[in-house]
Amino acid sequence: MVTDNSSKHLAHDLNNIFTRILNSIDLLKRKVPATQEILPLLNSIEAGTYLASEMIEENFSNQQRYKSERRINLNSIISDAVRSFSIQQKGKIEFSLKLDPNLKFIFGKYSDYYRVVLNLVTNSVESIAVKGTISIITSNMNESSSVELIIRDTGSGIPGSNIPLIFDESFTTKKKRTESGIGLSSVKKIVEDNGGEVSFKSTVGEGTEFRILLKSAPAAEVASGDNSKTILIAEDEDILRELLTELLQSYNYTVLASSNGREAAEIMKVRMPDLLIIDRKMPDMDGIEFLHEITELNYKVPVILATGSPLDTSVDENIAADRIINKPYNFEELLALIRDLIG
Repeated sequence: MVTDNSSKHLAHDLNNIFTRILNSIDLLKRKVPATQEILPLLNSIEAGTYLASEMIEENFSNQQRYKSERRINLNSIISDAVRSFSIQQKGKIEFSLKLDPNLKFIFGKYSDYYRVVLNLVTNSVESIAVKGTISIITSNMNESSSVELIIRDTGSGIPGSNIPLIFDESFTTKKKRTESGIGLSSVKKIVEDNGGEVSFKSTVGEGTEFRILLKSAPAAEVASGDNSKTILIAEDEDILRELLTELLQSYNYTVLASSNGREAAEIMKVRMPDLLIIDRKMPDMDGIEFLHEITELNYKVPVILATGSPLDTSVDENIAADRIINKPYNFEELLALIRDLIG
């Protein structure tokens, strides 16, 4: 029988692995030219990692549905979904992608947005009887701080009598068991639950266009060339600690690294950092014990507490953690928190 404690440990270990994968992807994107062959593969690994992590969160949590929202690169989800369709529909469907390389991040769950993209593309594919084109466009709507997603096809279009019904939960035109597109009510609900809007236009015999607006996340603005800020990391995973150190140094932060809370406490006796990034579960002295200690010592340092267990959804009010970040996280998420705390 799997206990809550063993579930926590397993989830923590897996999310540490996922975080290593995502940080490695971030480093590769900075070091390797983003060619048409390499970038889709990196995006696919990134999207798959988040999807796997969210499955763990939902299955290991014995509380009400665990919802960890994160900063998401919508282009990664689109690239990953379209890549599988391109292989399946080769010779029938031509995909035209115009994805803004500077697209802002959005907040939410990877699995939710993956369903939105997958459902809309599936419906477009099934509307094309012989051959056709599906165009997908992303762009920043700066005047409304939103991200726009357009999915346009050259399919059969939606009959006028069906247009008032397409967002109804019980409405479907599916007849074949092989058709996998689900009701657009799910798409609408996910988008609106995340503060977005969905609209469409369609002409019979010419095709359909769906337009989705989603709120963009604030950009992580890290001042380049300023190495006056020092960050102390306490992370027991050697590879993850090294990856995080290199990523932070690439943004010109000075980094001090330790493998547990006790080492971090010893470092602070010699040099006081501007920010702490502390893992919650570590040997010898874990993050919670460390935070209790610096609270007793009255150290006034901003703290980001990283947790790898979906069951750790709250923190003792007496613990001096300014921000909590759930593993796995992409580096953009962490940069945003650092910017909020120390600039």
